[in-house]
Order: sequence, then C-alpha cells, then structure tokens
Amino acid sequence: MFEEIQDIALVFKPWISHLVTLLTVFLILRKYGGSHLQPWFLSKVYTPMLAIHHNSIRDLQRKHFEMIKNHKSADPELRKKGILRILEIGPGPGYNFAFYPPKSQLSVVEVNPFFEKQFFKKQADHPHINMDRFIVGFAEDMKGVESDSFDVVVSSCVLCSVRNAEKSLKEVHRVLAPGGKYFYWEHIRDFEYGWVGFIQDVFTYTFHDLVFGCCLNRTSDQVIAANKCGFSKIEQQRIKTPLKKGFHSLYILVAPVVIGIATK
Repeated sequence: MFEEIQDIALVFKPWISHLVTLLTVFLILRKYGGSHLQPWFLSKVYTPMLAIHHNSIRDLQRKHFEMIKNHKSADPELRKKGILRILEIGPGPGYNFAFYPPKSQLSVVEVNPFFEKQFFKKQADHPHINMDRFIVGFAEDMKGVESDSFDVVVSSCVLCSVRNAEKSLKEVHRVLAPGGKYFYWEHIRDFEYGWVGFIQDVFTYTFHDLVFGCCLNRTSDQVIAANKCGFSKIEQQRIKTPLKKGFHSLYILVAPVVIGIATK
C-alpha cells in the first residue's frame, strides 16, 4: 500500500500546476462564458481522457453488458422478432453501443446536448442496432420517456454525476417494462483502502464535482442495495478494475466499481 501511495504522489507532483491552471481557467470561463461551457468541456476535453480508462476496462464491461442478449422483450411482437427496447442513461460518446444485441432499438437520455450529433453519426459504426431517440434530460426526471416502455435500461458511470441517485433509480424502475432489467456499472467510494476514500473525498469536495460534474465518493452500491424503488431482484458485486503505471494510476480513484442487474 505504501508503494501505491508513493506512486500516486510521484504522478501528482508534475501535474499539480496543470491542475491548478485548468481549474483557474475553468472557473473564470464558467463565470463569464455562459451555461454551455461545462457540457462543451466534458464532450471535447474530458471524453478523450475517459477513452483511455474505457479501453482498460473494455473486456470487463463487455462481459457484463453482453448478458443483455439473454433477456427477452416484454412486447410479444418484438419478442418474436428478437428485438429489445434499450434505454441508456448518460451514454456520452457511446462506448457501450458495441455491446448491445443485434436488432436493438436504442434510445438515450443524455444531459449533454453536445453528444446528440455524435449519437446519430454512431449509426454507421453500429449497423447492428437502431439509433432511435436522443432525449435531452436528467436521470432524476425522464419526463420524455413513457412508463413501462423499455425492456432494458443501462447506466455506466452515471449515478456518480446525478444530483439525486434515489430519484434516478425510481425513474429507471418507472420506465422499465414489467420484468425488465436494469444493467449498471458504477464507480463508487473505495471499499478497501481508507486512504483512497479520503482522496476521493478531497477531490470531490474541492474541484472534481465542480469541473467534471462527478462525485468520486458516491456510495451507489448502498443506495441500490437499499432498494427503495421496489425492484423484485437485485444481483450486484463490487470489483476493482485494473490499473496501469504512470499517469494512468490516477484511475485508482475510479477503480472501485459496483456492477449488477436489477429486475423490475
């Protein structure tokens, strides 16, 4: 553990000035640049950074999300055709689209409108699924989505950024068809090392939530396990995702995740 702390410290040292500069510029632009700054920043700057981490966990995510193919639609006509109605919340640039079964009808709820154009362009990259609807909205209030209308709901690193996780889960439960399944992959507060949890706390309360709109210390596993939404069954487990040396060891802050399937 001491060696890990040393590694993190060595990584942080040359980047401190860059982080301070980034935070200062962002705060100035946020104050004077209008409400579209953070969405633009997340889509153009933060997303390429996330791509590095996504590539390191791709095989694990594929193993989890490809289980969607075992589910059958609640709609008799769609079931005959082998079609699933999938709603992904906060898909960003669409890293999970490749995992979905052929013939899936995909709709998304995304708070960041800068991803809308990318969503429909992704159709060419994923001809096995149908890009159906892009709904600009919040997970806590998916008023643009009908109740009991989706066979599967997916979220990946989303509950960390919502303002109210419990309300978001209630909305997930509402839009799922009877017997529908919620597949989730969410990074959480570290459950193994207290010092990692402390760093997550410091980052969250200083700048990470402000700049990136993400709470590194969110205990989504506990919120889901409390099951105040009324799911008939919850299967989940906490895991640690692999880390790389050097700058990428910073991903130790998002290495602890909870993955699971909740059934309506």
